[in-house]
Parts: sequence; C-alpha cells; structure tokens
Amino acid sequence: MFLAGCGKSISQRAGEKAAEKIIEKQSGGKADVDINKGNVKVETEQGKMEAGENVKLPSDFPQDVYVIEGAVKAVFSNQANGGYTISIETDKGLNEASAAYQEKFKSDGWKITGTMSFEDTASVTAEKDDRIASVIISKSDAKTAVTVSTGKK
Repeated sequence: MFLAGCGKSISQRAGEKAAEKIIEKQSGGKADVDINKGNVKVETEQGKMEAGENVKLPSDFPQDVYVIEGAVKAVFSNQANGGYTISIETDKGLNEASAAYQEKFKSDGWKITGTMSFEDTASVTAEKDDRIASVIISKSDAKTAVTVSTGKK
C-alpha cells in the first residue's frame, strides 16, 4: 500500500532496485535509479544520467553552449570534469545543424578548433577559456541526432 501511495507499482520499484544493484556492482559505488513517466534517472558518485521522452536540461547547463531546437532525449553529467553530454533529436537537417553550431559557438565567444563532414555525419569542436565542447551530428531516419559534450580541458 505504501508503494502504491508513491505512485509506483511494486514491479516498477522492484525494477529500480534491481537496476541499482547491477549499477552498484559494476561501478563499485552507490546508485539511485528512478523510473517515472517514461524517463529513467540514474545517479552515482561519478555523475547523473536521465533518458526518456520528457528530459529537461539541468539548470546549471552552460548558458553559452547552444542547444538546437528539438527534443532532448538524454542528459549525462560528469562529476570529474564538471561536464555534460546531451542527446537531442531535431527536425533540422545535417548541414543546417552544423552551420548553426558553428555560428552560435563563434557568436558566444568560442574558438572553433575543428569541423568535419562526411556522408551522414558532421562534427564541430570548440574551446573557450578552460573548457572544450564537441558536437556530433548524424542523420537518423527522418530526424537528425545531435550529441553535444562539454567539460574542462
């Protein structure tokens, strides 16, 4: 009855506990797993991960790192370098997304350190102060997948 009051079924809570045990065994540390409304959140000493249909950017995500219009599908935080990796699904085309990231990095004071484009994939890397950022853009069916990683050098 207590679990039902939390809005989670017994099987859902059991699944969370099983996932926690697996992650704890693999990582050697404590893990907290929360499955709720189509999202999965995992928190360990190394960082946090959230994936699903209703993922929000963390409030402390760097304001000077462009996030293309689309659905955020996953967010990973890394305690070691204070960085993030986010995965976004957008309707923008590959070349349009690449050009947008190059333009936004420049206008936000980042120095572009590399770009590549081949077939259905493009990448943009940049540096600013003591931070780095990389963007990998790939065509996926009717959508474009964009992965943005940030952190300290």
